[in-house]
Amino acid sequence: MKALQIVKKALQKRKDTLMYDNYIFDLYGTLADIHTNEKKASLWKNMAQYMCLQGAFYEPSRLRKDYGSHIAKLRTTPETEVDLAVVIRRLYTNRSITPAPEAIAHWAMIFRTLSLGYVRLFDGAAELLQELHRRGKKVYLLSNAQRLFTEPEIRSLGIYKLFDDIFLSSDIGFCKPSANFYTALLEKHGLNPDSCVMIGNDWQADAWGAHNCGIASMYIRTEQSPKEEGPLPSDCKRLDSLWDVLAG
Repeated sequence: MKALQIVKKALQKRKDTLMYDNYIFDLYGTLADIHTNEKKASLWKNMAQYMCLQGAFYEPSRLRKDYGSHIAKLRTTPETEVDLAVVIRRLYTNRSITPAPEAIAHWAMIFRTLSLGYVRLFDGAAELLQELHRRGKKVYLLSNAQRLFTEPEIRSLGIYKLFDDIFLSSDIGFCKPSANFYTALLEKHGLNPDSCVMIGNDWQADAWGAHNCGIASMYIRTEQSPKEEGPLPSDCKRLDSLWDVLAG
């Protein structure tokens, strides 16, 4: 609740002149707190049992191994994003089953449900997005994430309609810090990099990825942030809290 009180205090200042026109947000670790565990044995046991009931026979250990192997083969560079739908399809076709799109979507949702501990908005995140809109700003999401389960999660968090557009790496084929991912957003909406700012919790993917495309950034460290292994770029502002976005 303390964070929400900070937001309300910031809103009361009603500083209507902000430096940027376009605010680009990361999702997990920035707007939403999340915990997943894809290593637990029960996950692969249950997924193997689910596939066996459909005639795609897997031992849990083999399913986990093949899942990782398909991802590794498809990820040709560190900035290549793998579409999980392709991986799931291969898992089925390797057992002589051609899955319908609905079956692929169901697999992904069950997998996510079993591996997910929790996903929840940080206090005041929705209010922040609403306030940016109130001030006439465009708000975008740029997230390294899978469409199959991230879109449902965004909707369940109640913030889907708070973005002017949503860019997920599984749709683009590249993930942050790839310039290809940032450029996809800039080109689709005809945005000038000077009018944009990226807000995220990853010093490399968010701060340096944006910097390399001429976009300033705001960095906030959270429990999900990777270790900082170098300095932030000169055009990056370190935030004490997410709500400091309203101060710059």
